Amino acid sequence: MDAQETRIYTAIISTSLVLGIIIIYFIISIIRHQRRNIELHKKNILAEITQIEKERARIAADLHDDLGPLLSAVKMKINTFELTDPDDQIEIEKTNKHIDDILKRIREISFDLMPNTLLRKGLVKAVKEFVDYLSNTSKISFNFNFDDDIKINEQRSINLYRIVQETIHNTIKHAQATQVDIDLRAVNNNLVLTLTDNGIGFDYSRESKESIGFGLRSLLSRTEIMKGHMYLESKKGKGTTYTFEIPI
Repeated sequence: MDAQETRIYTAIISTSLVLGIIIIYFIISIIRHQRRNIELHKKNILAEITQIEKERARIAADLHDDLGPLLSAVKMKINTFELTDPDDQIEIEKTNKHIDDILKRIREISFDLMPNTLLRKGLVKAVKEFVDYLSNTSKISFNFNFDDDIKINEQRSINLYRIVQETIHNTIKHAQATQVDIDLRAVNNNLVLTLTDNGIGFDYSRESKESIGFGLRSLLSRTEIMKGHMYLESKKGKGTTYTFEIPI
């Protein structure tokens, strides 16, 4: 190889190295940009969910602490009226019934928005209260198993409670199930939440390609902001199992 060929060969090698370095730099830049976008997306979701939960807690407190007692006071005031006309007494009884129905609905809405038990006694007590309530108001039987020593912060507790709530509401609405098993365990520094129903199931692989419903997007978003993982197994006629692994 003469000197000219050597120079050409060296130039080709140098150009290839420079192009390779430029390509690698752009690839790394794209990856970093994507990671920043993902982190920014997670932060935006977290901020949005945090704001929603604060607003839910405020509305729940207003309903429970202000509107509920006010209606109770109105009911007491109405019942102090001394009425002799039987028709008036019947109307008072009807009014009392309406107020009782309103108070019951207020308690239900307040419970859905933000149960006091979740903030006062933690996730396990809140989930137990939730499934006990549903056992009395739906045709589904619930079995809740859990570790007694689970300790997580309030934000994770709220997100996990919403995951349980959303999953069970999806089950009641779509699965035609008669049994739901809920398991909450601490495993190797992870909190593992599993919900299994005996409903009709669905073809998740096909439906996830077509579209992901709002319910599943909500579950995924809450799982992602806790840096966890969500797994779903479902087959037609075989029921559905949701599994969430969340770092403690």
